[in-house]
Amino acid sequence: MPRKRFTIPFVEKVSPPADKAQEDYFDTVLPAFGLRVGRKRKTYFVMVRTLKDGAWKMTRTNLGTATELDLPTARRQAQEAMNRAAQGLAPTEVKAERKVAQIDASRNTFVAVVGEFLRKYRGRQNRKPAPRTMAEIKRMLESDLFADWSARPMAKITKRDVMDVLDVLVERGSEVMTNRTLAYLSMLFGSALHREIITLDPTAGIKKPGAEHSRERVLTLDEMRAIWQGTEPTQVNHGDLFTGIVRILMFTGQRREEVGGMRWSEINGSTWTLPESRTKNHREHIVHLSEPVLAILEDRKAEQRAMRLKTDFVFTSGITREGKPPTSFSGWSKSKARLDGRAGIAPWTLHDLRRTLATRMTEDLHIPPHVIEATINHVSGSRAGVAGTYNRALYLEERRGALDAWASYALRIVGEIEAGNEVEMPRAQRQG
Repeated sequence: MPRKRFTIPFVEKVSPPADKAQEDYFDTVLPAFGLRVGRKRKTYFVMVRTLKDGAWKMTRTNLGTATELDLPTARRQAQEAMNRAAQGLAPTEVKAERKVAQIDASRNTFVAVVGEFLRKYRGRQNRKPAPRTMAEIKRMLESDLFADWSARPMAKITKRDVMDVLDVLVERGSEVMTNRTLAYLSMLFGSALHREIITLDPTAGIKKPGAEHSRERVLTLDEMRAIWQGTEPTQVNHGDLFTGIVRILMFTGQRREEVGGMRWSEINGSTWTLPESRTKNHREHIVHLSEPVLAILEDRKAEQRAMRLKTDFVFTSGITREGKPPTSFSGWSKSKARLDGRAGIAPWTLHDLRRTLATRMTEDLHIPPHVIEATINHVSGSRAGVAGTYNRALYLEERRGALDAWASYALRIVGEIEAGNEVEMPRAQRQG
């Protein structure tokens, strides 16, 4: 029987001799590993010593045809069969196990695994991500970008497949979305690897292909004035809930969804208590409401009374489909676009209001960083890691003073009060 070093080109080109129907070849790398070359098919096999009827006998075990297995897989399975035989186990089970794995792979299609991932995924501290985050992940993973992947087994999706999808997004100029897509795919394949649905993660080692600039925008004083003027009540935007939301964002520095979903039941006098279910870091958060914020809330309460609207939501029009209760504010994109048209400043986001508050509290009002972080419920710096674990001080008085000082400062900037009338931070608070 001829011996050859099995290579992919050899397996593809070898044919049986003209004088007989088939020929067996043995690999020089793994001598017990063979290839039977027939007129209709090429079959991988392995010769192993098996224990049968109390005696060790040399037997032949077929692994599969060259159309079923590639060479590296066949060689690996031959070694597995030899290992099993050495332990007195049936080497034929290798082929049976492969067929079971193929059946499992056919069930674990991309679309099926995505569905399971969306149902079971948990993020930090084993918590389910916020609905907005999960909606974004769902939108991306169920997009047309992956239409060709839907029926494919997850185990058959390669690094090249992932790169091809990312290349499409880069060519569209959607570089930030390219990075987000890679991040979501990494989460998906990482979960599949953990659940032993796949054995290799095709996103491993792929660097972010898109350019992404750090979100560092801090609004100038002129831009703050322009946004404030854009939220002034007019005949055009009278009754616009979004203008009140933007002003509260400006005065409190809290997150968009927190303000948009504000409940009356969360407010007690000048204190707004956000439950842990509504905060990004899942910690209850207390926010002091300064005078201008309380004025906005009083106006909103009066509007709801005039509308005879009974709801726990501060910002809701109450206009819903029949039988559906009022919901929190929606329509962010259209409302923001209208405000942008009135303000007329360079592109900005609502999150810039939060960053601007934190930055100007530090630079202009000299408020200590730990007080600012506690004020906006941001876990980093002095509140992160071990320091955050042991430092649970709420700094409620300092936060109240900081937000009152900031409200006065902001009103002076936008021209609502004269210079010199602003609230000053107590010296002890300024020094930390």
